[in-house]
Amino acid sequence: MRTLEAVTQDMDDPVEKDRHVVTALARGLRVLRCFSHERPELSAGDIVRMTGLPQPTVWRLCRTLASEGLIVCAGEPGRMALGLPVLALGYAALVRQPLARLALPAMLSLTERYRMGTSLAAPVGLEMVYIQRTHGDFVYFNDPVGARRPLGTAPTGWACLAAWDEARRAEVLKEIKRQDGKAFPALERRIRAAIAGYREDGFIISIGVLHEHFNAVAVPVRAADGQLHGLSASGLAALWPEDKLREIGAGLVVLSRDLGARPDSTSKEMQ
Repeated sequence: MRTLEAVTQDMDDPVEKDRHVVTALARGLRVLRCFSHERPELSAGDIVRMTGLPQPTVWRLCRTLASEGLIVCAGEPGRMALGLPVLALGYAALVRQPLARLALPAMLSLTERYRMGTSLAAPVGLEMVYIQRTHGDFVYFNDPVGARRPLGTAPTGWACLAAWDEARRAEVLKEIKRQDGKAFPALERRIRAAIAGYREDGFIISIGVLHEHFNAVAVPVRAADGQLHGLSASGLAALWPEDKLREIGAGLVVLSRDLGARPDSTSKEMQ
């Protein structure tokens, strides 16, 4: 299976041919994107496999990033982690996300009332990045802000796929298929069914996709700057079968509109 980073590299290659783009900088940023909540420590070999870059190039990039404090020794020989300056960059990005702040009271209310976890996430490449989270009873998926999930399986990702126009959706689905062609037909059927549900109800339902004991409902939300996000509520499948999720979904549709995703004020992607 091709890695997400390799797919992202293929998507970025045309940019590298732009003479106004600094290729070395783009590659350095690609190295930084290899680290995540699930992969906090990596070796140079890991980064070579994930990016497809030559090993000498990776060594030079890592040495340069280390000189700026963006990469540090993880404590074990040959292993690296992100440095604290990256955290500062992350918080600088978060402070200009008013949607995360606006959505938090309603997300906390949902969690306190129903014990469901909630997520507000934005698409970045083929991943959804959490910009706001509240933690419910299903501990397995209580990821923090900054964590990432594959767009093709995350409920928030399905909400974005449902809201994008057909051209954008086809482009993203094509890249997901390239990532894992064998599993894609079954996944696509579930995504298409969720999109059909969205067209009828205004929300998507995810039953046992991320985990057999994990169900979720999600809606698209557009921020004031036009960026599309996904907002989900999730919980144990035994406690949240589809009929109960639909009740929550109706409330999420109202919340989405209150937060700014009104059909009369959004682009054709939301139609």
